[in-house]
Amino acid sequence: MFYKNYFRYIIPSMISFTLTGIYTIIDGLFIGQKVGYLGLAAVGIAWPVAAITYAIGEGLGMGGSVISSIRRGEGREQDSKEAIGCSMSMILISAIAVTITVYALAGVLTRLIGADAGTHEMATVYLRTLSIGAIAQIGYCGLLPIVRSLGRPVLAMVSVVTGCIVNIVLDWLFVWVFLWGVRGAALATIFGEFVTLIPLAVFFLMRNNRIPAGCFRIRPGILKHILRIGVSPFGLSILPSLAIIIMNLQVVKNGGDTALAAYSIIGYVLSIVQLMVQGVSEGAQPMLSFNTGSGDRALVRKTARLTYAINLGIGIIGGLLMLFCIRGIALIYNAGPETTEVLLQAMPFFTCVMPLFGFSRCTADYLYATDRSGGASLMVYLEGLVLMPGFALLMPSLLGLTGVWLAPVCAQLILLCLGLRLLFGHKKTKTPE
Repeated sequence: MFYKNYFRYIIPSMISFTLTGIYTIIDGLFIGQKVGYLGLAAVGIAWPVAAITYAIGEGLGMGGSVISSIRRGEGREQDSKEAIGCSMSMILISAIAVTITVYALAGVLTRLIGADAGTHEMATVYLRTLSIGAIAQIGYCGLLPIVRSLGRPVLAMVSVVTGCIVNIVLDWLFVWVFLWGVRGAALATIFGEFVTLIPLAVFFLMRNNRIPAGCFRIRPGILKHILRIGVSPFGLSILPSLAIIIMNLQVVKNGGDTALAAYSIIGYVLSIVQLMVQGVSEGAQPMLSFNTGSGDRALVRKTARLTYAINLGIGIIGGLLMLFCIRGIALIYNAGPETTEVLLQAMPFFTCVMPLFGFSRCTADYLYATDRSGGASLMVYLEGLVLMPGFALLMPSLLGLTGVWLAPVCAQLILLCLGLRLLFGHKKTKTPE
């Protein structure tokens, strides 16, 4: 019964996140083929800012989902609904604020990230267009974990799958047929995200799933708890973007636009493995949180062990496949000889990163899902604010472009040590052993 219930959550979540990764690759393929490597570089420049939008939705939604699941495990149904209502109210407020801010400052932001004369205009167009759909982006990222935690992982999967299909079709139409360039890619993304959001919103309009109006009031205590938990998934979503910003600057400094295009291709491909890992970890969250609330530590440990095993396997297999298929990947993305050469030099480092990433991501997700936000935040923000920036700035000064590729490996090795310490370092720690 345990395995049936576990995979009822995990498989739809994995499919959802994997398809999102496939869409990301296809999006890059259309841009690479019709706009060229500068288009890829422009999207790579703009994406860290766009990722803030998704991170806000992820943080608010996951915070509400964890609290809601724990309260249901404790038998406190009204408190569970109040957590969901507060989360939804904050999602709406945040979407309005993000739309206004990003649209107004898109040009300034892309310049700060590192856009040069060749990429600034395209990066600004892409980011400004995406900002128009912030309500869909924050909305669906926030509602997905909540819907999964309410026992409807298949609905969450179907919503994502439908949105991705619409995204891919419109990418072909807008970028390949209409030749709208990066603006067309952004518009396709927006339409696909609205398609994803609609079924999730309709779910809460159904009589049995409605949240009472009084639950939408923002209660300071609940909001504080949502933010305390949500700061970890928020960081997991946004801090990689900070790493991308720093990596972009260092790649351009040490290898120019050719190396930046190669790094953008690596980012597209690695996103599949990263999203599969994320799918497994977030799929396990409802079970981890509910059983934490009910006090069933045996099921918490069993769920965590299986989640770690799957994610480490994904990291190892995915990294090796990408290493052996790199020439084919370069051909698909229309990479020239110089870009391909950079890809061949960089990919072995990222192959090593993938299993390490599987462990660190799983550990952070396990900690916040069981309401241990302190340990989760330590891992997330140490990586994003200290380790990755520090190594990305230090290593290139010693090894040039090779140092840029080595930086994530060094950061993940330290996170491995920290994660083991948090999980098994002292007797009071609730571990997944």
